[in-house]
Amino acid sequence: MGAIRDKGRQLHQIERVPYEDAFLIGDLLSTRITTLAGEPKAGKTLLAAGMGIALINSEKEFLGQPVLRKLDHIVFGLTDDGAPEELKERLHGAVPADSVTLFPVEDPGHSGYWPGIVDDLIDMQPGLFVLDNIIGALAPGEDIASSVTAQRIMRSLKPISQAGVPVLLVTHTPRDRQKARPSPRRLSEAARSRLIPGQ
Repeated sequence: MGAIRDKGRQLHQIERVPYEDAFLIGDLLSTRITTLAGEPKAGKTLLAAGMGIALINSEKEFLGQPVLRKLDHIVFGLTDDGAPEELKERLHGAVPADSVTLFPVEDPGHSGYWPGIVDDLIDMQPGLFVLDNIIGALAPGEDIASSVTAQRIMRSLKPISQAGVPVLLVTHTPRDRQKARPSPRRLSEAARSRLIPGQ
């Protein structure tokens, strides 16, 4: 028999997860693994920071969607040069200083790197792990457009969400697709002021 007959299930055979349990922010950020992708400088980190502020401050809504739970702690794994300072500037005064942990992600390509991060996150049990960005977290020689790389990343991160820590993956659109697309739309000033108070 094939995979469909062996493992396929009809909707009535699948356990229903209530909406409030499936999302941190309704229809935007799930309680499992969510990918936020877009062109460079389109505002992905700004959006992730805004989500974090809404979750930590237990706001009622974020961009018109319900914030479904309050988080006490978020961990950001950052790959870009200057990213910790940039994120601190965005979050400074908007959330308690001890509610966010930042660490550099630099995958050296050895097999123990991601299991160590998984163990730390399982031990810390933050309300959310944000990896910003996937491209910077690739091991030497890996290509983000490769299905093998995508499978490795998901295998590395799946144990985090299975342990009850939601994951937000931030990534750039692959370069060959960017050439064919029009220039990115920027977040309007009104949206920026809504995402990050005081801007």
